[in-house]
Parts: sequence; C-alpha cells; structure tokens
Amino acid sequence: MASVKALYFRFFVFVYALYAFFNKGIAYSYLAEVTLVTGLLLILWNLRRYEFAWGKRMTLLAVFVSLSIVYIIRGLASGYSLVDVVRDSVMFNYIGFAFIIYFFKDDLPELIQRLSIVYKWYPFVMCFCFLLSSYNTFFRELILFGGQRLFLYKFGDMGVHLFIASILLLSGNITLRKRYFVMQCIMIVYLLLIVASYSRSGMMSYVLAMGAFLVYTKNVALRRQVFRWIKFVPLLILLALPLFLSTNVEENFQGRSLSLEQLSKNATSIFSFEDDGSTLSDNKAWRLLWWARIVDETFMGPFFLWGKGMGMSLVPVGEAGYDVSEGDLRSPHSFHMTVLARFGVPVFLLWICWMYLHLSHIRKKNTSPHALLFTAITLAFLVNASFDVFLEGPMGAFPFWTFVGLAYAEEVFKQKPENPARLGAG
Repeated sequence: MASVKALYFRFFVFVYALYAFFNKGIAYSYLAEVTLVTGLLLILWNLRRYEFAWGKRMTLLAVFVSLSIVYIIRGLASGYSLVDVVRDSVMFNYIGFAFIIYFFKDDLPELIQRLSIVYKWYPFVMCFCFLLSSYNTFFRELILFGGQRLFLYKFGDMGVHLFIASILLLSGNITLRKRYFVMQCIMIVYLLLIVASYSRSGMMSYVLAMGAFLVYTKNVALRRQVFRWIKFVPLLILLALPLFLSTNVEENFQGRSLSLEQLSKNATSIFSFEDDGSTLSDNKAWRLLWWARIVDETFMGPFFLWGKGMGMSLVPVGEAGYDVSEGDLRSPHSFHMTVLARFGVPVFLLWICWMYLHLSHIRKKNTSPHALLFTAITLAFLVNASFDVFLEGPMGAFPFWTFVGLAYAEEVFKQKPENPARLGAG
C-alpha cells in the first residue's frame, strides 16, 4: 500500500502541475477526474487508516457532495442526458480533492514543498509558453485534447496562480538567489500586466487576496518587508513594459487587446457604472441582467426551494437578451449564482455559510501561519469565481479544493516547528 500511495502522490502533483501550467488546454484530458476517482478509491481501500477530523466546515462540504448525488438522480429522472447532468454536478463533486488531502496526512510537508516547486517555475513556464504561442502560429494552434488549443489560457485563472507564486515567494517558501529573485519579480509583473489587460476578475483576485494576507498576517517583519519592496514596483513595471508592449497577441473574442489603453480601461471599468457602449460595459450589464433574473426566479420565484437542478441550460434557447449561439448557457459567470440557480435558496445560504466559516479563520488569532496562507490563497480563487466560470471546471476546482484541504489538514496535523518544509508565512 505504501508504494501505491507514493505513486499516487507523484501522480497527483504531476497532474496539478499540468493544470497550473496549461490551464484550459489540458481540461479535456480528464486527468483531474482520473486523479479524483483514483484518490477516492484509495481512501476506500485504506479506510481503516484514513484519519479525518469532522468540523462544521468539512460537514458542510460533505453535505454539498451528498446533495450533488441527489441532484444527479433528480436530473436523470427528469429525462436529461447523463453527460449534461454529470457535467453540471461536478461543481460540487470536485470537493473530493479536499478529502484526498487528508489521505496525505503523513506527507503534508512534502506536498507543500512539491507545490512550491511548481509555483517556483510557474512565472518562467508561463512567460515561455505565452511568448512561444504569441509568436509561433504552430504552437498557437496546437491541439492535444478535446479540440482546445494547448496554449489557450484563461487570464483570470492566471491571476490567481500568479498570486500563489507571489505569496509563496514573499513568504520565503520559494527561495531564490537575489538575481533570480529580481528576474522572477519582473516576470510576475509582466504576466500581471497581461492579466490586467484581459481580465478584471484576475486583477481583483490578486489585489484583494494580497491585501487580505498583508492585513491579517501575524508576521510583522514580513509585512514591513513587503511595504519596503513596494517602492520598487514602478521600476519593475518599467523593466517589464518593453516586453509587454512587444508581445504579439490578437484581440480576444470580447475585443480586448494587449495595450496600456486596454489596461487602463479594465482598471477604471471596475468602478464605473456608466454604459459607454464598450464591450466592457456590455459584458458587465449582461452578467448583472442574468444574475438579477436568477435572484428573481429563486428568492421570489418557483425555484426557491430546489433550484432548477442539473442537466438543463439555465437560459432557454432563443431567450431575448442572451446569446445562446452554442445551444445553451450553463454558468452565469459566477459560481455563487450557479449554486443559487441549480440548487435553490437553502443550499445557496449553506454555501454562503461555508464561505463565511472558511474565510473568517483568516482573522482569528489562533490560526496557524500555514492555514492563514492557504486561506488567503482560497480567497483569490473565490474572488475570481465570483465573476468567471472557474470552480465549475477542473482548472479552478482542482487547485482550489486542494488548498482548502491543505488549510483544514494543517489545523489537524500541525507540522513541527523544526520541519524544514515549514512556511515562513507568519
């Protein structure tokens, strides 16, 4: 059993790295789903040795998984296809990754170390892949799985991963020589400029999560050091700007381009409520319209108790005001609104309750450095998931529930202070 567990551990980290590095391009490989099912089967096989600590938060997660199974049965009984029902249900089924982390209770320091290595290389790999696909048509159009281009990146997701790379670097978990540290910072700033040009949610995820970590970290020395480094940010931007301006990227489907003008528009549009006729304001209005409809149909409509369920489009084909060009619309670009639409108000309130219980630990005095760090990371995921299709798929759900599991397992299986893998997050 030990050898099987060790093999699965390496497979888990390898698949995690693939999803971090290639994002949407690897989504249809179904490697995350294979990793999830295999891990759960190993837990059942080794159930007597599996240590698990129940608490309010983990109990709620177990409730969500159980409800997902009930809703699968409901969707199939309603005549919807198995593929559509299962596709909609995985939004809660991926919670299984949090339970799998408890299976690694004896390997938590090594798991943290391995994930830190992934993010040590993340800025370099992203720069290389992004520039390679930007200037070379062959790599730009390269397809390996499910008709998706391998180097097709969701920039909101990239913003979350850049925050993880940044916070592990600042906390001392990623150690680099001074010259490589500076290079790493330049690459992170370059990638952040790209993220800020294409994704408002990615930009907000990075800023809000970083702010929360700096406010609540108990490591005063780290906080002071970060504020001392802030004065070098303009210099880092100047160093990254030539590469940013020379990057060859076409406009995306929303008409957003890689430019200082687009970056400025994205930043100001977050706080602007005026309809200026741009794709940014149109996109915001489209989402708000859909969210208002979901609230109306649930809190004040026929789907209050059970929601719409699994298997169907959340917007009927041909509905005025919605582009249903692909036949259906399954996610309103907010995980929370998806929960409300599909599960109804009671489950939505349970989800809000779980988020409160989870995030409130970031400000508790007895929260360990590890748990605080991991909670700040999950905050970045939740911010991005509030404005994008993120936790509904493996690209966001796999890493998110992994860090949720790490936060909870850290509180149960605390690492010894002398452990070399212990973070300096403070």
